[in-house]
Amino acid sequence: MDIITTHIQADFDATASMLAAKLLHPDAILVFPGSQEKGVRDYLMTAPKSIVADMVKLKTIDLEAVERLIIVDTRQVSRIGPFVDILGRDNLEIVIYDHHPPSPDDIKGHQVFCRELGSNVALMVEELSSRGIAPGPPVATLMAMGIYEDTGSLLFPSTTPEDCQSLAKLLAWGADLNTVARMVSRELSPEQVDVLDQLIKNGRSLQIHGINILFTRSVSSAYV
Repeated sequence: MDIITTHIQADFDATASMLAAKLLHPDAILVFPGSQEKGVRDYLMTAPKSIVADMVKLKTIDLEAVERLIIVDTRQVSRIGPFVDILGRDNLEIVIYDHHPPSPDDIKGHQVFCRELGSNVALMVEELSSRGIAPGPPVATLMAMGIYEDTGSLLFPSTTPEDCQSLAKLLAWGADLNTVARMVSRELSPEQVDVLDQLIKNGRSLQIHGINILFTRSVSSAYV
């Protein structure tokens, strides 16, 4: 059995990368290792069937039956939830697609596709293009959400030319920017604004070994 997974608390970039990986590995099934961010959960509740059709709940998977583990948008052992339990198996093939810089916690893959880009979707677009694969409009739209979210609508300093070029390809593949604008929102809720206000007011800066470090705290009666 082939599994495509990502990091816990999956965002749009991670979710879209899973769908892109499905186009590269058609026989694989999609399994989240844990919960998703609220925006992703809200989107999946009304997403087209072509998006959710191959998503399977983790509790229905026999981990011992997994022969190939395809990991997107992370390569850190600490971020893949229960899938960490099968990493040491001799008969397990690991394929990784990730855009983050290397770390000591990295998983060693048999096939590794890694480039430091603003979004993992940009990496997936390059892989799809190199193999002559074009996603349909629903998947292209979700992939555009991933780029917009992870690059702050192309405004984060981590944004690369490849992110911009990938977005152009996604538009050519039928990505719907109206849907992107509706689903990818950076407005804070009143509760989040309260937390942010506390973090700003309670901030204290210390210099330790020549490095400025900010300590802050917030208190909330409910989860935010």
